Order: sequence, then structure tokens, then C-alpha cells
Amino acid sequence: MTLEEKISILKSISEIAPENAAAEDESGLIPYFLPLRSYSKLADSKIFLITGGRGVGKSELFRVLISEGGLEHIMSESDRKRYSKLGKNRFLAGYQASGKGSKQFPGKAVLGKYAKVQDGEQIFCLWGGMLCAVLLEAFLPEPEIQGIADKFLGHEQVTALSEYRDMPEKWLGWMSMHVEKWEAFLERCDRYFSRKGETIFIAYDELDRICPEYQDLFLYIRKLLDFWFTHNPRWQNMKAKIFLRSDLYQAKSLRFVDSSKMRAYHLELQWDAVSLYRLFVKRLANSGNGCAVKYLQKVPLLLSEEKQGILGYLPGYSESAFKKMVEKMVGKYMGKTPKKGESYRWIPNHIQDANGELSPRAFLKCFVFAASGLLAKEDDVAKLEGERLLMPSSLQGALAEVSKDRVNELLLEEYGWPEAERWDSEAEALGAFGIIFRKEACGRDFPHAFKSRPCIGQCEVSTKQYHIRYPF
Repeated sequence: MTLEEKISILKSISEIAPENAAAEDESGLIPYFLPLRSYSKLADSKIFLITGGRGVGKSELFRVLISEGGLEHIMSESDRKRYSKLGKNRFLAGYQASGKGSKQFPGKAVLGKYAKVQDGEQIFCLWGGMLCAVLLEAFLPEPEIQGIADKFLGHEQVTALSEYRDMPEKWLGWMSMHVEKWEAFLERCDRYFSRKGETIFIAYDELDRICPEYQDLFLYIRKLLDFWFTHNPRWQNMKAKIFLRSDLYQAKSLRFVDSSKMRAYHLELQWDAVSLYRLFVKRLANSGNGCAVKYLQKVPLLLSEEKQGILGYLPGYSESAFKKMVEKMVGKYMGKTPKKGESYRWIPNHIQDANGELSPRAFLKCFVFAASGLLAKEDDVAKLEGERLLMPSSLQGALAEVSKDRVNELLLEEYGWPEAERWDSEAEALGAFGIIFRKEACGRDFPHAFKSRPCIGQCEVSTKQYHIRYPF
């Protein structure tokens, strides 16, 4: 294997995850997308809440559903037989904060204003209004829907909802005063879709970005869950798929009526080691690099011989094949002896969070940082023996970068904790990073300030400071 080939493949590895590993680019999603077997449960009309940790792939799945043919690339032939009654289906975005369709929805500053009033009934009506607006945009040209809209909403409200979905002040007052009318409109829409034999799924994503203040999120999320807990069982052909971060769903602040009965309507997205390696192989194989494809296909049962249509090259399911790939790429062990652990196990074991959950974002970033680090020192690439592409030390260094990235993400983007600071004093020795809350920063109300934070990691308590440590 030549040096040029190694550098070429390393460049492809360094690009297998977009910036922040988020699925923000809606073009070319499918070749990079790996449907898990559990995704077939999305065809179950009862399931309307889909949860998972940050970086688990919720937004990527959401975008595949609304922009790439719905369930087409998620269901296998056996799934289609199992859900044969589903018939024709279509996914519409009920809310998203980024991407092509986000500008049609109210901005976070606008929605933050309504959250301050703490009027649950108003927020319930706001979700109802946005659903009406979504249906009007998609189906108003159909004569029967137009007739139903004119009868129950009236021409003035149809215009307001169609043209000013992003401005609730234009229609929210009417929605709050005429609940029976818009409920009747939605009821007739469901009957219309039932007669047509078409199921309309309304998908919601990025609810953690719906308003500026973290505590205000829960009013919106609670009322959205209330809305669909009421309507999902009632309507036959209008269903919801709500993508929500696990920590928000589990937060005490979210408690809502009938929350204890949500288990039957809930799907948790989870990854195992084999699924993570399958994702890595699929992305590398479909990166457009012929050298990478040949490199992977040398391992028996690892990758399909030919592209499978729009899905591109598909990875196999053999765990032994993935072990051989990692051994070929990194070496069998993370050192000269088994003492430091088997390479195949070491990577997923060290990127799991405090709850033992695995994230594809952290997993892919580990390879991205490792490859980028080697490319910055081409002399090190030249020292790699045989078909090796990565050094154990490059993965260990990448792990520290992944951990730092996660901590910065939490501090700067996630919760907005001005009184917190990054902690990495033990990084060299332990590869451990975390967040510190100091008494002097939090003031007198320190115990309450700490306890009110969402549970995001393992906590260490001392008399002087509180740590939240991430065991990457």
C-alpha cells in the first residue's frame, strides 16, 4: 500500500462527519445514512415520541423522513409485510429550527416571548395553529381541503395561517378563541386522508432550540406531548413523530398529564458497537474514494461488492469482519501487549457517556480527529507499517479532543451556564474532562443552583466545588 493511498484514505476519514457531526446538509443524505433495525418501529402509528441522546442521529433521521421519501429507505421487505396496512405515507415538518424549512416557523425570540406568559392553553393552541398551517401549505390546492378550510377556518384565517405561519400574533388570538373550529378542521382533514388511504406523519425536531431560555423549553415540549397524546390515538391517518433529547424527556420539569402512560408510544434510539462500525464503514465506502472501497472490500463480509442503488455501498453485519478491519487499520491492541485493551473494544468503551450510552457523533469524531492529526504530520503516516492507517496514540489523542469538544458544546451551546468553567487539570493523566460549579460563582444559592441542572454526567461533590465529569 503506497503512502499516497494511505493519505488519500485518511483524508476521506477526516471528512466522514460534517462540522459538529450534525446532519445539517440535506443533500446526499442517503449514501451516508445507516438505518438501524429499530427504525422500522417508526412505521407503527402508535409510536409518536422518539428519544435519544445528543449526537445519536435524531436530526439525520428526521431529515431523511421529510426530504428523502419517508419510510422508503428505512423499512425492509419483511417490515413492509408487517405494516402492510400503512399504505401510502408522507412526512411533513411540524417544527424544525434549522435547514431549508426552518424559516417558515416562528423564531426562538418570538416563541420565547409567548413562553414568558406561561399560558399552557395558549401554547396548546399555538401547536394546533402550526399544524393547521402545515396542512394548508401542503394540501390547500386540493379542492376538498380548500372547502373544509373555508368552512371551519374562514378565508381570513386561512390567509393568516398560510402567509404568516412564522408570526403567531396574526392568528393565535383567533385560535385561542375558536378551539372547536380548528379542531373540527383537523378532524375533517383526518377523515379526508382516511378516505384517500394516505397516512400523514407530522415530524418535530430540534425542540431544544425552540426558545432562548432552557427552562422555557419545557412548556412547549409538555404541551406538544399533551397535544399528540390526545390526538394521536383519536386520528386514524394523521400521526406524529416527535424527536426529543432523552435528558429533556427525563427532566423533572417536563412532567405532564398522563406522562406515566407514554411507554406504549415511545421509541428510544440506541446504538451498539457493531452499528457504530457499520456506520463508519458505510460513510467511508460512500465518500467517493475508490482506494477506500478497495481497502474495505479486502476484508471478507465487510462491504457489498457493488453499490445498492441510492443507498450506495452497504456494510455487512459480521462482528468478526469489523474486528479484522480495526486490526488491519489500527492493530489488534492499543499497545504492544493486550494490557491496554483490544482496539475494537477500546474505542466504543471510551466514547460511551456516563449512562453507558453510545453516540455515533462521538464515535465518528474520534476517527476524524485521529486522521486529521496524522495528516498534519505526514512523516508519521510514512512510518505506518503494511496497511495500517492509524496509530493507537492518535486515537487516544483524538479521544481527548472529543471530550473537550463535548464539554465546550455543553458550556457554550447547550445550557448557557455562565458560572461554569471547563475543568481539564487531570487531562494528561486520566484523559478526563468535566465542568466545575464553584461556590463563589453560584453565590448563596449554590446547592439549589447545582440541583436544578439537568442530569448529564457523573457528579463528584466536594466542599469547595461540584464536578460533572464525562468518562470519555
